[in-house]
Amino acid sequence: MSTRSFVLTGLILVCGCADPRPPTGGPRDETPPQLVSVEPAHESVEVSPTTRLRLTFSEYVNQASLARALSITPAPQGRLRFRWRRRSVTIQFPEPLRDSTTYVITLNDEFRDWHGVRLTRPLSYAFATGSVIDQGRLYGRVIDPIEGNPVAGLPILVYDPGEEVDGVPVYQTQTDTEGQFELRNVRESDFFILGLRDANRNLKADDGEWFAIPPNPLIKATPDTTEQYLDWMYTKVDTLRPIVERVQATSNRLVEVRFSENVILSNLTGESWAITDSVDNTPVAVHFSYQLESNSRVIYLMTDTLQGRPYAFLPDASVQDSSDNAVYLDTVYFAGSTRIQQIELQFERFLPTSTEDPYELAPWETPTIVFNRPLALATLDSLVVVQDSTGTPVSFESPSSNGTSYNLTSLDDPTQVYRIAVLDPDSTRVQHFRRLGPRALGSLSGITAPSGDSIMVTLTDSNGLVISTTYSDSTGAFMFGDLPQNTYRLRAFIDRNRNGNWDGGMIYPYMTAEPITWTPEPVTIRPRWDTVLGDTLHIGTSPVSSVSFSEQ
Repeated sequence: MSTRSFVLTGLILVCGCADPRPPTGGPRDETPPQLVSVEPAHESVEVSPTTRLRLTFSEYVNQASLARALSITPAPQGRLRFRWRRRSVTIQFPEPLRDSTTYVITLNDEFRDWHGVRLTRPLSYAFATGSVIDQGRLYGRVIDPIEGNPVAGLPILVYDPGEEVDGVPVYQTQTDTEGQFELRNVRESDFFILGLRDANRNLKADDGEWFAIPPNPLIKATPDTTEQYLDWMYTKVDTLRPIVERVQATSNRLVEVRFSENVILSNLTGESWAITDSVDNTPVAVHFSYQLESNSRVIYLMTDTLQGRPYAFLPDASVQDSSDNAVYLDTVYFAGSTRIQQIELQFERFLPTSTEDPYELAPWETPTIVFNRPLALATLDSLVVVQDSTGTPVSFESPSSNGTSYNLTSLDDPTQVYRIAVLDPDSTRVQHFRRLGPRALGSLSGITAPSGDSIMVTLTDSNGLVISTTYSDSTGAFMFGDLPQNTYRLRAFIDRNRNGNWDGGMIYPYMTAEPITWTPEPVTIRPRWDTVLGDTLHIGTSPVSSVSFSEQ
């Protein structure tokens, strides 16, 4: 007999006349509610088809949350009726229970007590209307692919093989605070299991929603399934293209374009943006495009003079999001402005941001000055003065990736302390920078298994920022050099498609995640020392943590 699982929402609650409020007073409640008794008893058999469920909890609970958190497999056809009496609820089915069927009752973490304390792991029990109760068990653990931290509260949906994964699952539960899930009393059969952060509750894996798929497309439920404690990786597939949400002329020479997400501006010239007068089809020249360092969802366009009439706008096709999805090309209409506005130039800050003076630059860092609008090269040269330790002026280049943040390159002499001054109308803003030299740097090396040039190793700092990536060589060896003293973490994965990114798999068509591992504990780098991992970085097995040192 086919079973189905269904989250019961929108139910009519038929409450008893007893006052559902708990006594007041006492210490703060931080303990989640628990089941203290169930009728029929857990794993009982030969249960009558007309049986009502009775659940008794350890404390007074939020009655409305039970209806949202409750799932019954197989799902009854119709509305349940609830009758509450203090800490107990009686649930009446709309129809007789099916013959020779195992029923599984589950409450997820939406269930909470009267004080709002939620479950930390699902509550579940089962009974059977026949002489035998299903004994199949399913286990798993969902973790994030960055540091291996558990993912709690992720809905787990179980499907029969061949069924559409956007249909109603046959079983469901969720991960606990340790990222683990467990399903008992399920049929001894093969299943496809999916973890899904179903934001819109449509039981479909929509684009952009977080999910986790198993290492194998089918997992068999048996009474002994300890080998199924496998790690599933939490990920999402972003194929949504950024769209233009709003176009607004903030003055007669400046147009603000807001996108649905953060976007990357790769062309500052403005020549690829299209603005056309809707009245006479005359094009409006865009002279420059830029972004503010503080907001990557907005791009500003400096244009020829606009009039108070409608204009048609088409974005630059090279604009992308962080997943390399190109902007959706669609015409947007906006009203021009006759407002004359001159944006007063303001210096905002130095990057990297630090209270250290001088700030010690890592090899991958570049001193950066941030303004509130673009500057002409001559204006920048007149405002910024760079000097070395002796006060001698130092020449520099000032490329910009967004039009308002300028990187001051060629300041690479570790024997110098560079003084960077920005001449503000009210005061001069000064920051000192010093490039770390070889004697302040160390290295980190190790071996991956399996070996081969498809193994990518990623190095991150203590804040999770990616510092560098490299592929191991044919023997599995890798090394990161020129590292300042700090704590770092390593992550390694098999880059099957050689795209330089870790891929978390796909639901349909099924594609498993690329195998991955990491160092669970930070590795400390010391100046002038080669730090070597004391064990092989095994991909797909337990991570390593020990290290050894040798002086450079």
